[in-house]
Amino acid sequence: ITLLYTIILFSVTAKLGIPKVPVLQVENSGYSIFTNLLLLQSMNLHHWFSWVHASWSISTEWWAYMVFPFLVMPFSKLSSAGKIAVTLLCFGGYLFITFIIIPIVPFPAEIPFVKISPASLSVNVGYQFGFIRCLCGFVLGMMMYQGFKADWGKKMLGNGYAFLLAVLGLFISMHFGLPDAITIGFLPFVLLSAAYGSPSINKLFSAKPLQKLGDWSFSIYLVHQPLLFTIGSIVSYLNPVNPNNPSAGPPRAPSLLIAWGICVGFIALTLFVSSLTYRFWEVPARKWINAKSTKREYVVVRS
Repeated sequence: ITLLYTIILFSVTAKLGIPKVPVLQVENSGYSIFTNLLLLQSMNLHHWFSWVHASWSISTEWWAYMVFPFLVMPFSKLSSAGKIAVTLLCFGGYLFITFIIIPIVPFPAEIPFVKISPASLSVNVGYQFGFIRCLCGFVLGMMMYQGFKADWGKKMLGNGYAFLLAVLGLFISMHFGLPDAITIGFLPFVLLSAAYGSPSINKLFSAKPLQKLGDWSFSIYLVHQPLLFTIGSIVSYLNPVNPNNPSAGPPRAPSLLIAWGICVGFIALTLFVSSLTYRFWEVPARKWINAKSTKREYVVVRS
């Protein structure tokens, strides 16, 4: 739905004469529509994001799910030492991305400023080698689940203080721009601590607002960019660039107070639209798929 909406939106903006924004549209084409429909847009077929940029991770996650059945059995049979070794290999994969992949990631000539500096020590690959990043995270998550079942560090991590410390470490690492491999290193502790739970953690995560955010999270992820594209297109249409009029074009940057107001307003709009797409599209689609799956299983068992 978001892909179709974005295609229609950019078709309308082209008809209205709104200039293209290369960083948003440089890879938008009939070919990229095809790769998006097949969830191949992050499989080294493009030099930049296309259409709904956030969907790059949906692409990589889908193919990770395809690999998942072949990983469950061998990983479930690993010893504790083997699981720790696989966990370390995942971080080795992140370091491989940081030092080997990042320097060779291509970028469109129209937007050279998007090139990631190797000095940033980032794992921020998406449109070309995102599947490597996703596979590392996917396997790391599997190992954390195995660790959860084996009660790894439960006495130390199963309390609210450990959870707060892990979240604080994660926040500090991101705030000061530490290497991504360090930032990712806090995530297993956050996940395990939250999964083990405690009275305070359980009370926090059972709060209705957080439960709702969890329900809407997939819709939020896919809806926020089309909303931004729509708002940007409206602003561009109402404030066209005119070389003969220096005062024309995009409005000036707002004050800090107004900027915060815009931010809060956009978050509210995103939550509202996401609640609608969740209720009227995501849930009915899930029920339809589950009903089809149940019916197929019934036919197989009966036959």
